[in-house]
Amino acid sequence: MKRSLIAASTLVGLISSDSLASQEIEKVEVIGTRAPLYSTRDINASALGSKDAQLLPISIQSFSEALIANQRAKTLGEILANDASVQNTSIGTVFDFVSLRGFQLDWTNGLRRDGLALAPYQDVPLENIQRIDVIKGPSSLVSGFNNPGGTINYVTKRPTQARFFDVTVELKNRASKFLHLDFGGPLSNNKDMGYRFNAAFEKNGDFTGGDDLKRTFVSAAFDWQLSDQLFVRLDSDFQDKKMVSQPLIGLSTDPSSGKTILPPYVDTSETLLGQPWALYETQTLNSALRADFWFNDQWQWVNQVAYSSNDRFTIFPDIYSVNQAGDVLSSAIHVTPDEEYQTVSAHTFVKGEFQTQGIEHELVIGLSAREYQSKDGRWFELTNPVGNIFNPTYTEKPNYPDYPDANVTDTSESSFFITNTLHFNDVFYTTLGLRHIQYDKTQRAPNSARVTLDDRSFNTPMLGINYNPSDTLAFYLSYSEGAGEGAVAVIGSGAINEGESLGPQESEQIEAGIKYQHAGINYTAALFQVEKMLEYHNRNTNYFVQDGVQSHQGLELNLSGEINAYLSTVTSVTFMNPTLDELGGDNTINGNRPANVPKFQANTFVDYTIPSYQSLSINAGIFHVGEREQNVSNTLTLPAYTRVDLGLKYQLSALNATVRLRVENVFDKQYWLSGGAKGIDWGVSPGRGRLISASTTFSF
Repeated sequence: MKRSLIAASTLVGLISSDSLASQEIEKVEVIGTRAPLYSTRDINASALGSKDAQLLPISIQSFSEALIANQRAKTLGEILANDASVQNTSIGTVFDFVSLRGFQLDWTNGLRRDGLALAPYQDVPLENIQRIDVIKGPSSLVSGFNNPGGTINYVTKRPTQARFFDVTVELKNRASKFLHLDFGGPLSNNKDMGYRFNAAFEKNGDFTGGDDLKRTFVSAAFDWQLSDQLFVRLDSDFQDKKMVSQPLIGLSTDPSSGKTILPPYVDTSETLLGQPWALYETQTLNSALRADFWFNDQWQWVNQVAYSSNDRFTIFPDIYSVNQAGDVLSSAIHVTPDEEYQTVSAHTFVKGEFQTQGIEHELVIGLSAREYQSKDGRWFELTNPVGNIFNPTYTEKPNYPDYPDANVTDTSESSFFITNTLHFNDVFYTTLGLRHIQYDKTQRAPNSARVTLDDRSFNTPMLGINYNPSDTLAFYLSYSEGAGEGAVAVIGSGAINEGESLGPQESEQIEAGIKYQHAGINYTAALFQVEKMLEYHNRNTNYFVQDGVQSHQGLELNLSGEINAYLSTVTSVTFMNPTLDELGGDNTINGNRPANVPKFQANTFVDYTIPSYQSLSINAGIFHVGEREQNVSNTLTLPAYTRVDLGLKYQLSALNATVRLRVENVFDKQYWLSGGAKGIDWGVSPGRGRLISASTTFSF
């Protein structure tokens, strides 16, 4: 038997694509996803080896392409609204930005594509994505430098066993049009080669509306079984995207009390508060090559390399303050021109099994490297003529001033990792892992010599203990440490060190959890505590700093799967107790809560197939986010909100077509989505109003 077919439940990386977390969520779709050309649909977590998610001593949530299709999701933030441990912390609208367990993603390391790093500041298209995995907690053992809240990994679609051709067309209110082609199959009669292509075009409006954009996307993937021992896969995707740039809306002042209050609400998906010429433009390219070699049935050698780039021209309109009539009192437009970001990452590791003195070992040992270069660090400021948020003023594009050459920053990360899972008997085992990271960062400013910003090494261990009394029940306890990029002092904040990198920092987590599978339903519970230093704008010194301890204690409860033959759900609840302590630079905020972190968050998405008319299914989503502090000083609170979505799906068997209708924010709820991210505390981001979409997918 070909070794590409071994392990239908294999995750060559973080979790198995056939793990219960993924399977149960995929059951939201009445018709299952197509069988891949080979059963190794995987992501790559290197140091954790190949295991079912049920066996790993960490918390993982997965969201399938079926859920993405049913919810008509186009961006990361839309699909991760299904996870109550994920918070939306977007700055304006140009790309999604989220927090995991209350900790904001590291822009340069937090997003992965099939296990390897992506270039930052891009909205990853979902048209060629099979699944999105959310790995909770510090994951430096898994991925190297990373965010303390966790990692988000995009799993790309692979070639399929049978040829197919899908065409999806979609219309939405606000003059939105969308076309998506997805096709693939084997390239040879014996099915040892396969292909998968995706292409998409989307256009919203004419850049005078609040969420207007234009994008083109193409991707290709190839799998090739060269022999029983060697399996190679190659894939690449490209996106050209232009969209209007929307600001956070600055805060107001109560004229009677002088206190800072929230601004008046405006739906920025309808109203453009930037300028029609002030676009966020990106061109992104992601490519990867992977080769798996089997020495025998017990030992495998995995090699993977990836290239990711993002070239962008960015314009950020800022509104710093408004009055209750919507008049803009302070504003600017910041332009950061011709920025380039490139990442080359790779890893190679060997994994296998052996026994010593009655103890079974699963060993993973390997090397990884990442070279990241950014050309940025320059900006200029223009006058923002918007005037009033309810009746904005638009002007012609001004002439740009001359601007200097960019700073060139080179970051190098190399590491060695080893993990050993020791099985003492059929129900008890422990996971021991360590990654040693060498981290170097240098920078060259225009007409200046190259300087060293960082030259450090980190050891990031992990210890996990599992007790699995049956195949369906698992108890685990784990401790992990992490290391990751620090924040960048926000440009436009007025801080003395704006634009400066704050340097790497370390984090740690302890987690205990239960995973249980029963009658088609997957239940998980995790109790955790994560700690790192706080990064914030110290108003006393007017510097962005790292100081004190930001600690998040929480409980996550998740349920996903098929309740019966007609009813499926994805449900998630998170309770958190986030605190700030031990700050020396501004001890007045000791005991406060960090910004944008609710104490309670919950959501449920339910899909119901009509038993007497099984071509028709209806779905509903309820998404609740509790109160959040707008800033670390806790002087302003964002109110809790609940959003309701409704949808239906109808199978037209005669035409081999699927029709979907979806209404997001059915009751047109006005709410504040976030208070910004990475220390931005001058404004808030409004949630979008009612959105109606209708789509049809034809399958050939």
